[in-house]
Amino acid sequence: MIRFNPIFFCSLICFLTAFPHARLFAQDANYWHSSFGPGGLLTPGATIVNDRDSGLYYYNPALTALHPKNSVSISTSLYQLNSYNIRDGVGAGENLKSSGLQIIPVMVSGNIFLKGKKTITLGYSLVHDPVSNYKVTQRQDKKMNVLDDSYSPGDEDFVGQYTAHNNVSNTLGSGSLGIKLNDNWAIGIIAEAQLRSQDYLEQYSSRALINSTDTQNLLPMTNVESSYQISYWNVGLQFKFGTSYENGPHHLGLLISTPRVNIKGNATITNDLIINDLHPVPGTALLLNVLGNGRQTGLPVLYKDPFSIALGYGLDFGQGEIFVTGEYFAKVGRYNIVSPQNTTFVRPSTEANNSLTNELMQFNEQRKSVTNFSIGIKRELTPVLVGYASLRTDFNYDDNGVTVNSEFNGHHPNITNWNTYHGQFGFNVRRRKGNLHAGLLLSYGATNSFVQPLNFDTPNEDNQLQGNIRTTTAKYFSAGLLLGYIFNL
Repeated sequence: MIRFNPIFFCSLICFLTAFPHARLFAQDANYWHSSFGPGGLLTPGATIVNDRDSGLYYYNPALTALHPKNSVSISTSLYQLNSYNIRDGVGAGENLKSSGLQIIPVMVSGNIFLKGKKTITLGYSLVHDPVSNYKVTQRQDKKMNVLDDSYSPGDEDFVGQYTAHNNVSNTLGSGSLGIKLNDNWAIGIIAEAQLRSQDYLEQYSSRALINSTDTQNLLPMTNVESSYQISYWNVGLQFKFGTSYENGPHHLGLLISTPRVNIKGNATITNDLIINDLHPVPGTALLLNVLGNGRQTGLPVLYKDPFSIALGYGLDFGQGEIFVTGEYFAKVGRYNIVSPQNTTFVRPSTEANNSLTNELMQFNEQRKSVTNFSIGIKRELTPVLVGYASLRTDFNYDDNGVTVNSEFNGHHPNITNWNTYHGQFGFNVRRRKGNLHAGLLLSYGATNSFVQPLNFDTPNEDNQLQGNIRTTTAKYFSAGLLLGYIFNL
């Protein structure tokens, strides 16, 4: 028989309904954020349409067979500065800012040409994609009228603190096969093993001293604090099938990517929830005290990437080429990346309390379908110097909180709710033993509808000392210098 205090349980439900789901800010809900992709162009091989370079490891495996060489090796690094700014992130003037400089080994790869009746190339690559590296902290410390005057007259000493970080990275190892069928057609396939890791933390505390005439030195306190941290890794496999068609100055490329196949993963979740002496209904005797604490290890991880199809067209003109590319990504329904076990979290340990564990600690997402577009130009400036320029969209796919209406819909790995736009400008220097790629990568994104995680300007009992959350402005900017060298071995 299930036994629980109905007043306590209703109060807890009221609190958790208003409790903000973990939301972190990073460049993490966009498919085309990596420079090695259909909209890149500057990164060696980042195209699905023939760009007349020879012997590269291409994003589209069919292109490797068009201009084969016995062997080629590519080494690319990125020197990147990222800047994030959420204006009034947790209150007026309390901005959430994060910035940092990274030196990233983007890519190491190569091709091997096999002689025979048909042109066949084998390729390999190791690509590192640092999706996000975000760290913020903010604090409010002031006299405020936080608690109801019926039991705590006047302004109280209020201290609020917020901390979050979100580090995400992907490492991709792949092998490819390209076959030239005739002068017009080539086909290819890539098998790509993906290692994704994420370390995610959001914690905050809101505390107010209760004014009392009985005790002036050691005042009682209302305290609300929460901490949620998850660390996981996941290995998956994805296949890509490509084809290329050539006819004079016209070039076509098609790439189909299968959904990600989950292989194995492991996660650890730590969660802490404390509420002390909170009057959820001022003017009544109802008092809320909650203790929730849990740590679960060895949890399985499921991570999904959707089916996608990319189509590109290239046109030669004089000493240059122009490229147009689009890629459609299918919708991903709501699923749990990590599903915790229904063990003890909220104390005391009862069947009713334990049933909340999964809803409060689960890590899930869902994605809407998006289509990205890019345009690029490549022009020969001198016999040894080629210039590049490209622009691409990077539309946001996050669909959490829009169509998920459950009161207990867990925590989500993505927070970016804006579109990002990328530009690349650079050149290639042709040398006898290879090619030097160098250029500038710029990215910008912004929104006026970013939802605050907390608002320390308006804490009170009605909102469980979390404040009345509103929308605000968020901006993202990134500048990077890419250096890549193609060795003809």
